[in-house]
Amino acid sequence: MASRKSILGLGLFVTLAYGGHHWFEKNVEVVTLHTQATAASFDHYARVLIADDERSAWIRAETPDRLWLEAIREHPEVIIQRNGRTRRYEADIWEGGAHARVDRLFREKYGFVDRVLGWAWRRDPVVIRLDPA
Repeated sequence: MASRKSILGLGLFVTLAYGGHHWFEKNVEVVTLHTQATAASFDHYARVLIADDERSAWIRAETPDRLWLEAIREHPEVIIQRNGRTRRYEADIWEGGAHARVDRLFREKYGFVDRVLGWAWRRDPVVIRLDPA
């Protein structure tokens, strides 16, 4: 039989996990990215953070081996679901040069969350510019 301390610990963990998820969803903009396995259909999706500058929207792949990143390389037209709206974009993978500027956009928008997620997940990020199609 589980001890009272274990049950309380589990309850605290569930409460913090639920509260953290709820806070994250309310304070961090997560969009749904749809990519194509073939030129005919959008059948892959991922949840990603997004930031904007005056001309484009930007996303980042945490590592260069993400499956959805390979799909973008083959078929750069993507769909973003954001704030209840669906929009098509042309994705342009940036292999170099813009990382510092895009990292600044994400830091300004997400603050501490971006730093924590970067520490936890990003190993060799790939920057992707999204231009309306």
